[in-house]
This record gives sequence, C-alpha cells and structure tokens, in this order.
Amino acid sequence: MNLLISIMIPTRNEPAVESLISKIKNVMKPLNIEYSILAVDKSDDNTQDKLRTLGIKVLVQKSIGLGGAIVEGLKASQGDLVFVMDADLSHDPKFIPSFIEKSKEGFDVVVGSRRIEGGEVIGWGLYRKMVSGIANFIGRLGSGLKISDITSGYRLYSKTVIESLDFQDFKTSGYAFQIEVLSEVMNKGFRIGEVPIIFNDRAEGKSKLSKKDIFEFLMTSVRLGFRRFVRSLS
Repeated sequence: MNLLISIMIPTRNEPAVESLISKIKNVMKPLNIEYSILAVDKSDDNTQDKLRTLGIKVLVQKSIGLGGAIVEGLKASQGDLVFVMDADLSHDPKFIPSFIEKSKEGFDVVVGSRRIEGGEVIGWGLYRKMVSGIANFIGRLGSGLKISDITSGYRLYSKTVIESLDFQDFKTSGYAFQIEVLSEVMNKGFRIGEVPIIFNDRAEGKSKLSKKDIFEFLMTSVRLGFRRFVRSLS
C-alpha cells in the first residue's frame, strides 16, 4: 500500500514560510513518498498569494487561535500520516524521516521532543526555558502524560487517531490545545512516541505566545488533572 503524507502548517503572518516550503520539498524528494502540503492561513498580509504561487493548497482559517487552525487542518488533511509543524523554521523538516520511522514502530502519534537525548533548544533565554520547563512539569502532572515534551507542536498523527477524535468536545483554542489533544489520544488507548528534534528559535516574525495562552494552558492542566482524579474514583 502506498503511503500518503500530509504536511499541515498554520501560517498566520509568518514571513519565513517560503523558505520552509523549499526545505520541505528538499527533504521529501529523496524519500520517494507521495505527499501534499496544506497551509491553514488567517494572515493580514500577502501570505496566501505567496503560498498559492508556490503551488501550495491554502485553507482559509475560519476559527480562532492556533488550536483552531490545527483542528481545521487535521480535518482537511487526507494523508495516512499527518504532520503538524510551525511555519517559522523552528521545526526543521530534516527530522521528518525520523518521525516516519518512529510511526512504523507502531506509534499512533509521534512528538518531536526537545527534552530527550539528542534534542536541543537553540536561541532561548533563561525566562523562556523556565516557562517551558514549568509548563511541561505542570502539564504532565495534570494530564498523566508520560512523554517528555508535551508542549511541542512538531507532531505526526495517524489518520486513525484523527478520525477517532471528536474535536467539538475540545475546550481550548490556543497553545493549550497541544496538551488537550495528547490527553485525549492517551485516554483512547493510542500509543504516543517521541523523537529528538533540535528546536531553533524563530529568526523572523513575532511569537504568538501570550500571557492568556499561558494561563489557558495552566487551567487546562488543572482541568485534566481533576478529570483524572474523578475517573480514578469511579
């Protein structure tokens, strides 16, 4: 059976997206695997025109937030395996083959981890590292997830996982979606694996992580923890 790969990229106001597309094509060409790239965009610049000029399919985002963009993209992707990656070059396409190989070991979701051997973060200051570390600790504590990097957005989902999720039940629209979806995947009994990635802080554009996103992430962790506690009593 021929494998079809979908690569989904939220591209709102991301100036480096053309460079990312070029890198993806260079990585995918020698793999001899059928693939497609889908951009989910809500930009207020000419990003959509640039993407269409490159022959990339563009889905105009109707929802709000990063979580909303990911949900719309996952629903629209047709691949047997669906990648989700940031458009700011922080997620290097050179790691795509290692995700695919990990999925062949029977993992339904593969997360690119900055926190296991071989993983690394380049360009973050102490504050950003502290925020990420605390978020991962609290998120794992609340959700019960055992993987090292639950906040990483560089992921590979199997079509089976996507079709099993009822996205209408999700309560988050921002970065907290990353932990909520993994929690649901775990609760459904799917296998979650990790591969090391080197994460490079963005060189262009501005981070969309806000204090509101951080608060939503913390509250989501608490909510998932409470739900786990209630389930343990039944």
